[in-house]
Parts: sequence; C-alpha cells; structure tokens
Amino acid sequence: MSHLKTYLNFLSRNKLYTFVSVVGFSVSLMFVIILGLYVKQELSTDDFQENKDRIFLLTHDNEVGFGNPVAPFVQDNCPEVETFVRILSQDVAIGQKGGEKTKARALFADSTFFRTFSYRLIEGNPSQVLEGRKNVVVSRSFAAKTFGGENPVGKSLFIENTEHTITGIMENMPQNSIIPPADFVVNYHSITTIFGGNWVLDTSSNFGFTLFFMAKEGADLPAKAPILLGLFKKEFWYFKDGRSDNVEFTPLKKAYFQLDKSGYGDLNHNSRTTITVYLTIAILILVIALLNYINLTVAQAGFRGRESAIKKLLGSSKTQLVSQLLSESLLMTAFTFLAGLLLAFLAEPFFNKALGTTLNLALQFTPAIIAACIVSIAFISLLAGIIPAAVISNFDPIEVVKGTFSRKVKSTYSKVLIIFQYTVAIALLVCTIFIQQQSDFLIRYDTGYNREGILEIDNTGLGITQLDGFRAKLGEIPGVELVSFSCGTPVNGGNNISYSQDEEQFSFQEFYVDSAFFKIYGITVRPTGVLPSKDTYWLNETGYKAVHPDTAAQLFRIFGGEETAQIAGIFSDFKIRTLYQDYNQLRMRWRKDDERPWDIIVKMTPGSDYYQTADRIKKEYTKYTGGEVFEASFVDEIIQKNYESVRKTSSIMSAFTLLTIVIMVMGVFAMSLYLIRQKQKEIALRKINGATEKEILLLLNKDSLKRVLIAFAVASPIAWYAISRWFENFPYKIPLSWWVFAVSGVAVLLLTLISVSYMTWKAARANPVESLKGE
Repeated sequence: MSHLKTYLNFLSRNKLYTFVSVVGFSVSLMFVIILGLYVKQELSTDDFQENKDRIFLLTHDNEVGFGNPVAPFVQDNCPEVETFVRILSQDVAIGQKGGEKTKARALFADSTFFRTFSYRLIEGNPSQVLEGRKNVVVSRSFAAKTFGGENPVGKSLFIENTEHTITGIMENMPQNSIIPPADFVVNYHSITTIFGGNWVLDTSSNFGFTLFFMAKEGADLPAKAPILLGLFKKEFWYFKDGRSDNVEFTPLKKAYFQLDKSGYGDLNHNSRTTITVYLTIAILILVIALLNYINLTVAQAGFRGRESAIKKLLGSSKTQLVSQLLSESLLMTAFTFLAGLLLAFLAEPFFNKALGTTLNLALQFTPAIIAACIVSIAFISLLAGIIPAAVISNFDPIEVVKGTFSRKVKSTYSKVLIIFQYTVAIALLVCTIFIQQQSDFLIRYDTGYNREGILEIDNTGLGITQLDGFRAKLGEIPGVELVSFSCGTPVNGGNNISYSQDEEQFSFQEFYVDSAFFKIYGITVRPTGVLPSKDTYWLNETGYKAVHPDTAAQLFRIFGGEETAQIAGIFSDFKIRTLYQDYNQLRMRWRKDDERPWDIIVKMTPGSDYYQTADRIKKEYTKYTGGEVFEASFVDEIIQKNYESVRKTSSIMSAFTLLTIVIMVMGVFAMSLYLIRQKQKEIALRKINGATEKEILLLLNKDSLKRVLIAFAVASPIAWYAISRWFENFPYKIPLSWWVFAVSGVAVLLLTLISVSYMTWKAARANPVESLKGE
C-alpha cells in the first residue's frame, strides 16, 4: 500500500505525464480491442458449420456464377458429391395481393440446406422442412415480429403474392458466415416467382447463381475440378465461348476471403489483405503506444531517482525496486485497458459502420477471450515496464543523494523509435489522402449521363396495362418533370447479351427504353439516316465500331447469327454500373408493348423538394399497385452506395491516421523532454558563452528536422508501393501526385515542431546556473 501511495503521489505531481500516458494508452488499446475482436470474428467465419471441411463452393476465376442446371450436372458426374445446395438471397414483398406489403429478406435454398449447413432448427426436421415446393422456414425473430406469441408452423406466408406454408422455425442466422442472414429460408424452386417462370431452373444462359457442394466422407472433391472443366467446355456456353478456363471447388473456409465477385450478391466476402492490413495497423498502434509510455517513463526517471536512491540506502534490493516498478506498469496497463474497453463500447457504432459489420462486443467476451485479455495485460505491462524499471533501478544512490548524478543512458534507441513513429505517420497520412481522393473521384466521376434529381423505382407491382394511367397520375404530382418505363438503367446495367461472331467475342449491355429515357439521362443520339422503329437499335460509339455494320444499310447481326437489325443512331459512350469494371459495348432498342418494365424512372424538376416529391410518388405507387412494396433510390445515392466499401476504407484509415498522429505527437513530446534533459548542461554552457535563445531553439529543432527528413525518405517509397498495389483494383483512378507526399511530410514536420516548441523554448529560457550548480 505504501508503494501504491507513492506511485499515486508521483502521478498526481506529474499531471502532464499522467494525462499523456493514460490517454495515449487508453485510446490505443481501444483500437487494439476493436480491431482484434473484428479480426477474430472474421477469421472465425463459418467455424460453427459442423461440415465445414466437406463443404465447397463452386467457383471460376475467384467468382461465383453458374446456371442452375450445373448443380445436378456436377452431382451426376461426380460420385464424390453427397449433396448440393443452390442459394439465392433476395429482398421480397410479404403480404397478400391487394393488401399492404412489407419487405423481408429471403434465402431461397434447396431442400438439402439444413442437412448441409448447421443452422439450428427450433421446430422441424432438417431433412423435411424444405421438401415441398412452397415450404418456408422462418427465423425466431421474424416469427415473433410477424405472428407474435403464436406458433407459426402450419400457417401461410405470402411471398411475392404466392402462398407458402411455414414448416419450421430456426434460430436467427449468425452474422459470421459467408451466407448472409435472412428472415426466412424458402424452397429453391420458388425462385420462379422472382424470375417469372420455370425457365430459370432449366436454362444455362443465366450464369449468376451460387452452388455449394458437400463431399462424401473421405472424398477428394477438388481433384475432380480439371475433369469437370473439360465437361463444361462441351456442355455450357460460358466455357464453350472461352469466357473462363477455370473451375474450382473452393473450401468453405477459404471462399470467404478468396471470392472477388458473388453472382447476384448472394454471399458475404472479405479481403484477407484488408484483414491483414487492419491487424498490422493495430499492432503498430500498440507498439507506438508502448514506445511512448517507455519514453515518457524513462524521461521522468530523474523524478524517481531520489525515491529509488533512498529505498536502496534503506536496504531495498534491486529486485524489489524492479518488482515495484513492474507492478506500477501493471497497474497503469490494467487501468488503461479498462478505460480502452469503455471507449471501445462507446465507439462500437462508428466501427460497425466503418467496418461494415456487427461486432456485438458484449457477446464477444467469452471466458477464453477474458483469459486472453488477462494474459495480454500482463504481457503488455511487462513490455512497457521492463526498460524503465531497468533504468531507474540502476541509479547510483550515492550520486543521486550528493546531487552529482547525471543520466548516462544513451538516447540512440529513443531517436530510432521516434523516427519509426514519424515513418508510420507519414506513410499512413499519404495513403489516407490518396484513398480519400480516390473515393471522391469515383463518386464525382463524369459518367456521361445526368444524375441530378432522378429517382429510379424497382417495378414490382405495375402491370403493362397500368403504365399510361400511372404516368398520368405521376404527372399530376408537383415536382415531377418526366417519367420513363424501361428495362435497365445506367446504374443497374440492363441485361447482358453475349455471343461469338466470326471468332470474335461480343458482350453488349442492352436496355429496352422509351423516348423519355433519352431526355431524362441527357443521352444524345447521332442519327444514321435509318428511321427508328420497334425493330431498330441504337449503339454506343464503341459498340458501333466493334460490330462493323454495313454502312449503306446500317445492318448488324444481333446475336452473331443470321438475324440482323438496322442501327437507327449512335449515342456517346457512358459509364454504367460502377467504375470497378469497364463495360464498353452498349445498345438500346424500344421497349415493346408486351414487355413489362423493370424500372420506373422519374426526373424531378430542378429546385423542387426531391424527397417530398419522392414521398408523394411512394404513396401514389403503393395506392395504385394495391399495397406493393416501394423500392426506390436516387441515382446519386446509388452511385455513392456503389463505392461504400472505398468510403469505409477511407473512414477507418482516417481514424487510424488521426490516432497515429496523436500518439506520435505524444511521442515527440516524450522524446523532446528526454533529449532536452540530456542537453541541459550543453545548453547552459552555450548560453554562458553567449548563445542567444533563438540560436538554441534552432539548434534543438534542427535535430527534429533531420529525423523527419529521414522518416520521409523511408516512408515515401513504402507508401507509394502500398497505394500502387491498392490502386490495381481500379480501372479508373487518380494519379499518384507528388504533392500528396510533400504535404504529408510537411504536416508531420509542422506537428513535430509545434509539439516540441514549448519544451525547447523553456530550455532556451532556463537559467544556466540552475543546470550547472551541481557540477
């Protein structure tokens, strides 16, 4: 207790040291706790699946996307396959036709789903609950929300106006799985209600579905991939046309980190590189925080010297002094860990949003994690306390009591460590600026079409005969300027038409439009002289050059076969979907009278209240369609959402960088305090010999300038390499401007000079007699 009282007195007398140590350590440990638990959660994805070692995802080129007939074809040709499961994750409308609808998340899956994956059923037999074509298993939370306290088994659930029967209840699906959570699981054959017919189950033309396979015990299913590839090249167009020369059975645990794309967006996936970067940054933050604490504590050694000397003269051994100082380090680490844990809970909403996850920190602290935290606290406290303990316990008590003690610990290691901090800060700052610029670039990029005040509505309930009437109703709403009914828009990319012609591959994105479509998006067309009709096409510049049309009659082959059509006009190239991939070939034709539009596009009057107008459109749509779910977004918002992952990366990197800079400033302060104490005698002698305060300030700051320059020289190539690798993911990107490196270096230099100004100014103004009277 006496040691504790002595330590608390020391902390109360040295408030700046206490504040910097506690705040620096606490905030750093907050990041370490959150990122550590996030990395653990990501690495444990699908660990709960009992058959995880036997479940494989069928992929090609690190992508998911196959036709539905591929699954039974693989099972027929691979005796190693025990079961297959096709899945489709989709938002659907719940409610009877003509009544009010609500939106829910459905997972369409084959009847083998609950036998393959370990999702616990509260009611129902895993091998039977999805046997019927219209069977559905609801989650516990969905059942409680929809049916209250009643047992929903046996009741009806209307999905997209089709009646289904609830045959089971499952526990809520966990977050840490490659399969996204859903409100309920529906028999896979019900996807016909989404796609409008049984054709989707029978055709191989639509290569966008997700296929899982479970191997028999002891079978080597991945070894069959080369044989399957050969069969696919004979059976399925995607491989016949040479679009892929790769088929793999990717293990379930690897698939989460290995996927680049996921068909219809059915699956969760993450980048192992991103996880590694986050983990590395967490370790760097912890290391920098430890170095700061060590530097600050060693810098304060002079204040503890007399205390240690007296204890030694009274009989305390070196081991007892080390033990006391390590205990103090343990106390500091334990306290800051608890403070960091509190900050982690407060910051959890921000990190959930920035990382795109749900951490559930309260549920993460299992007995194993608590034990790991205790061991980590002990280990961190040992690392933080061992060097200060060794320095302070080695003081010569006689020299200290006589007042002739002079610290002789070399400061080289501290200089190296502070240069390391500068290097990390500059590199992170460079990367953060480039990531933020790339995010802004993607969002603001001129896509070649109008984006302002355009609302795109997913047409889930409007029939062909209702179009003219609904257009008239919308025309009565103030703020509505134009209305278009189309199949496809620039942001959703329309429909893909791919074919071979004369040994050349073509991949067109096709849109079925009306005249208002061109006006809304500001797409200008250059006529070819052919009169537009229901049978003519418009092609973009790139597509027109690619098809080599008959320039006299403006004819081209529509699908690479004998069928031809005329080109009525050429429109300028514009960017569809996202800038992550280049879609060069575009074409449009009139939407035919018997084609139900997928999209309702509303152009609003500039200057009007867009959101108020959208609310009125929603009410009119819901009323006109008899309660159908209204799904709509503004084009600008869709584009921003498309780059949400980049924005999240920017947010998390900004937070890391800010913390690193704050810790760096603390470290610089600790370094300046330590070095200036080393130079007190030198400063005093220079002042006695006529040096001015300005000259002394320049002398001390010159060392800081040298360290920043060394760090800049090391950090710049590291940052350039890291951001160059990151930019490889983007076909469209900003240049690596030299000024970003310069600004980052200057910013760190200015922060360094500002952070040491007080200590250097105080040392320059100090009375030299006070520094030399003990000599």
